[in-house]
Amino acid sequence: KLRIARTTSCRIALAISPHEGTTSHARSRRHCCDGDLLAMKARQRPRSRPLVIVGGGMHGRIVLDIARAVDIPVAGFLDDFQQVGTRIGERTVIGSTDRLDDPDFLLRHRFFVAIGNNIARRRLARKVRQAGGQTETLIYPGCFVSPTAHIGSGTVLVGGNMVFTCANIGEDVLVDPDTTVGADSMIEDGAYLSPGCHLGSGVVCRGESFLGAGAVVVPNITIGRRAIVGAGAVVIRDIPDGKLAVGNPAKVIGEAQLDDFSPYPARGRQPTETRRP
Repeated sequence: KLRIARTTSCRIALAISPHEGTTSHARSRRHCCDGDLLAMKARQRPRSRPLVIVGGGMHGRIVLDIARAVDIPVAGFLDDFQQVGTRIGERTVIGSTDRLDDPDFLLRHRFFVAIGNNIARRRLARKVRQAGGQTETLIYPGCFVSPTAHIGSGTVLVGGNMVFTCANIGEDVLVDPDTTVGADSMIEDGAYLSPGCHLGSGVVCRGESFLGAGAVVVPNITIGRRAIVGAGAVVIRDIPDGKLAVGNPAKVIGEAQLDDFSPYPARGRQPTETRRP
């Protein structure tokens, strides 16, 4: 878990114990207001190991920019759809995700899984941590994060984000630009908040849920596990697990259609594109 240092302009990228998830709202509230601990252990961890970005698509390029902004060296990308040596920005693809099976490779690097698909992102990040590797937490400079908020390992705040008092963001969460997470809110592991989402106080987004661009969630609402909220929706009632909700006010219109390879819930990939040889 990560507790952000007391600052209103966070120029940090810290990773703490990957073995402790944040999937309980009660646990969040118990630990979020207990003083001024400033992630001392995180600052003491060795920062010499370069970062490997898992995923060379749009999210990977964004993470490369963030790593540059916070002075983290990047070794390159792991990608299952691009050949070794393919240039992505100023770095290259150095292998496929098969390299995550190499214990020596895991020990020599830090990792960030930059994949939009929630299920695949969680699977690969857990694989890294269970094998003893370290996943990084990235926060773009200028984000506001309350000193009483928690940010989990493998999570990224892309920029222009505001995370208020006692909010708890779990592991492997993608928080896109200009998104607000209200006080006492809980964003569970593997969730995805698209650009311009605004969550009121006490909102709970269960694991691997997805909120589309510009979604608004009023206070004390729960978005169920692996539920999908459409772009521009205004959520005023709880959304059950595994449901698709759209509109203003948001209404459940069916089941969330999910897999572990499409880039986003709303955009599929042809089966022949799932992995390069």
